[in-house]
Amino acid sequence: MPHSPESNKQPISRREMFAGLLSPFRRVIQAGTGIPADVPQSREALQAGDVMAVIGGRLCLAYHEIACTACVDRCPVPGALVSEEGLPRVVPALCTGCGLCQPVCPAPENAIRMVPRPPGLARPASPPDDDGSSVERRSSRGKA
Repeated sequence: MPHSPESNKQPISRREMFAGLLSPFRRVIQAGTGIPADVPQSREALQAGDVMAVIGGRLCLAYHEIACTACVDRCPVPGALVSEEGLPRVVPALCTGCGLCQPVCPAPENAIRMVPRPPGLARPASPPDDDGSSVERRSSRGKA
């Protein structure tokens, strides 16, 4: 039997195949931050809360036609995180950077990242109280 290059190949799982396809993209993400390497980041900006949320469409369940409004429902600032045609969108001028939307994302790899606010984009009003009371008030308003 003649030797063929295919005879030396081992089957791989789907997970391994996709991991191999995505590996070039993972290199552009700063280690441990989830923030693309081309986004300037300063420790001072992140500590000062001068950040805003961004939604990664390739990771977001709604962008894959799975009904999800977890981040929109959790956002305490009316209009800062909106759903348009079933897709969540951050309104940068209204996002306070409170980060309450990020931990509720149910996607296998969190679709919400906190990134430094672009220069020239003023930070809106301060985030809600730490106890989340403003979130509860907003949630109960639409259910009456």
